[in-house]
Order: sequence, then C-alpha cells, then structure tokens
Amino acid sequence: MADQAELDKRIARLEVALSANADALEQALKQSAASSEVPDQSADLKAAQDELLTAQQTIQTLEQLVKDREDKLDTALERAKTAEAKVREVRALKDGAAPQVAALEAEMVELKAARAQDLAEMKALLAELEPMLENADA
Repeated sequence: MADQAELDKRIARLEVALSANADALEQALKQSAASSEVPDQSADLKAAQDELLTAQQTIQTLEQLVKDREDKLDTALERAKTAEAKVREVRALKDGAAPQVAALEAEMVELKAARAQDLAEMKALLAELEPMLENADA
C-alpha cells in the first residue's frame, strides 16, 4: 500500500509538471500571437513532447508494477487461506481424536495389567509343576 501511495504521488507530480509545461507553452503561444515576432519554440515543444512520452512510459511501467504486486499479493493471500483451512482441519481432527486416544490409552493400561496377572499365574503354575517334573525325571 505504501508503494501504491508513492506511485500515486509520483504520477501526480508528473501530471503537475506536464500541466505546467502545457500552460507555459500556451502562454508563450498567446504572447507570440500578440507580438509580431514569432519566436521559434519548436525545441521547447519537442522537449515537452519528449517529457510527455517519458511520463506516459513511466506511468505504464508503474501501473504494470502495481498489477504484478497485486497478483503476487493475491497468490500469497490464497496460500494463507489454504494454510489456515488446513490448520483448522488439523485442530478439528485433534479435538475429535482426543476421546479415542484416551480410550486406547486406558485399554493399553488394562492389557498391561492383564498381561502382568497372566505372567504371575504362569509363574505360580510353573512353581507347582516343577516338583512334579523333577519326580518324573527321577
């Protein structure tokens, strides 16, 4: 936006300068028409035309720069909107998955407890079977 304001100021200054040159030429033409002498102002006219052409080219260049920057900003805005939508989607998935994660964690705790109990029972059973196996070998 600051660049746009700077470009607008620059264009306004060029337009004021062109207007001043046109006014000066107009005044000179009126004075020359009033006097019998007609001064040769073709060089001034050529210089003013050159300035006008340069100013028009500068304006076109600046307008193209503004358009290019607007296109880049539009592209960046679209990327930001897409990223924001993905963040919202991830947050929704995270919030929706929290109860399922808690349930799975609780189930894992239960399974670990059941496994520990099974191991304890197997050790007790082995302790009972060991004397029988020793007697069978003897």
